[in-house]
Amino acid sequence: MTFEAYTINGNNYFKLRDFAQAVNKTEKNFEVKWDSKNNAINLISNKPYTPVGGELAKGDGKAKVANPTTSKIYKDGKEISLTAYTINGNNYFKLRDIAKAFNIGVTWDGTTNTIGIDTSIGYVEE
Repeated sequence: MTFEAYTINGNNYFKLRDFAQAVNKTEKNFEVKWDSKNNAINLISNKPYTPVGGELAKGDGKAKVANPTTSKIYKDGKEISLTAYTINGNNYFKLRDIAKAFNIGVTWDGTTNTIGIDTSIGYVEE
């Protein structure tokens, strides 16, 4: 699967809803809820993701302006600190941060230049 991702300060950032869609219907799925009243992103473990449209859409390949996300981020009701950027109205999270938060395995294959996301294994620090 292809993601719209950006490299910011040497790290890969993925659209949060794309990542949630990619792991949907696995044992490590999670729901994403936007709380506009409190400017908060709520991540709920072990709940199927509800698509809102536009997930996994192909990007245009052009550089974009990335602004640090000002929203608070909650996982299962507790505030967590994750680095995130808003690009074109979508929140992009550092891949390893979101994978670590949900204990999802991430691998890198330098030969094929691909990132693996594996919900059957746990997260391992680089």
